[in-house]
Amino acid sequence: MDGARRKRVRATAKRSRGRRTSEGDLISDLPDSLLCQVLLKLTTKEVVRTSVLSRRWSNLWKHVPGLDLENRDFPDHNTFVSFVDTFLGFNWESCLHNFKLNYDCDGNYEPEPEIGLIKRWVNTVVDRKVKHLHVWDDSNGSWDVMMLPTIYTCESLVSLTLCALTLPSPKYVSLPSLKVISLVVMKFSDDALALETLISRCPVLESLSIGRSFDDNIEVLRVCSHSLLSFTHIADGSEDLDEDLVVIVDAPRLKFLKLSDGRVASFILKNPSSLVKADINTEFNLSFGKKFDPDDLPKRIMLRNFLVAISNVKDLIIASNTLMVIYDYSRCEPLPLFRNLSSMRVKFYSYTWEMLPIFLESCPNLQSLVMGSTNYPEKEGIDILSGPRRVLSSSLKYVKIERPLKGEAMEMKLVSYILENSTGLKKLTLCLDDSIKKEESVIFRELLTIPRLSTSCQVVVL
Repeated sequence: MDGARRKRVRATAKRSRGRRTSEGDLISDLPDSLLCQVLLKLTTKEVVRTSVLSRRWSNLWKHVPGLDLENRDFPDHNTFVSFVDTFLGFNWESCLHNFKLNYDCDGNYEPEPEIGLIKRWVNTVVDRKVKHLHVWDDSNGSWDVMMLPTIYTCESLVSLTLCALTLPSPKYVSLPSLKVISLVVMKFSDDALALETLISRCPVLESLSIGRSFDDNIEVLRVCSHSLLSFTHIADGSEDLDEDLVVIVDAPRLKFLKLSDGRVASFILKNPSSLVKADINTEFNLSFGKKFDPDDLPKRIMLRNFLVAISNVKDLIIASNTLMVIYDYSRCEPLPLFRNLSSMRVKFYSYTWEMLPIFLESCPNLQSLVMGSTNYPEKEGIDILSGPRRVLSSSLKYVKIERPLKGEAMEMKLVSYILENSTGLKKLTLCLDDSIKKEESVIFRELLTIPRLSTSCQVVVL
């Protein structure tokens, strides 16, 4: 190789090394303030691990304005406490973006010392004007920690997530920035009053999620908010509980409603005109052998008002157990029209389809229908052919059955019902079980030969 060529090779290699070095150091060129914002996306355990990257990174984690920890991340209680105290001591005059603590008082941790620590730490982060506070007690619902009233006057707070704690009765509430509240199996020192007061005195609250405990003793829950956009209410049912609980929602700007509830008997929605999407999975406390009684006039009125309240939604997710209650109700009163409904997903426990055609009659502008399934145990199917066939709306264009079909009788009747009664259907998507996916299978050929009312309908088999 001549001298000129050697020079060209060395120059090319030098430029290549320079590019690699420059590209490799791009993140190191960022200012500390921006790097800390990036590290906020990680858990504290992951952030601390970055200290081994270089000398510059060795102390960077101390300046990240947030903590996200579980006490299980530490070998013992003292190490855990020492780390949190040390972290909160760093930059103690600066504001905290988030404080997320998941802890478990059971096992090797003594509950009493932990209670005092949680209170002290929450007070500290409130003093440091925390924006996002998340305290999750994983101690099997001990509710040992009573939150201090200072939580009601944290004016910097934007989101609040609490689990298995106890909220005190608020004497004064000043939460001008709080937009998100998530409360899971909480207790309240004076039943519903503490919760209702908290909700009503958050002027910019947009999202509220409540997961009820079995013994919260709130018989009537009132949710009143002029700013609320999203409300989720979750409560598991039990055949040991015979309750007549009521939830009243008065939120004129509410756009999204989710009910996953086995306990509450009455849902009352006031001012529902802004509601766009609903996810409904409730039996209105008509489970565990209890049946809808047509002679129960208050129940009928409640169901009528509830259906009218959600009838303006454009997007609906509904469970088959809710559809069963609606089906029973429809035998004594006509259903309201869901004129705006364009997209619906039905979550079925099994192939209990009889109630579906009845409800579809009330959806004249439905365009997309997805039929999913849940992981709950199978229930006995109902023959959808027991009543007269109903031609589906011409607006229905797309149907998908997500549950893998095995070729059972009820499945085939459902597919036949859709194809033979849909005038405007463009596409039916089916998911087949692996056992019948072969094109030569009898079930596969039968699916493709079912008559179709819509000549332009395409059947897609996944």
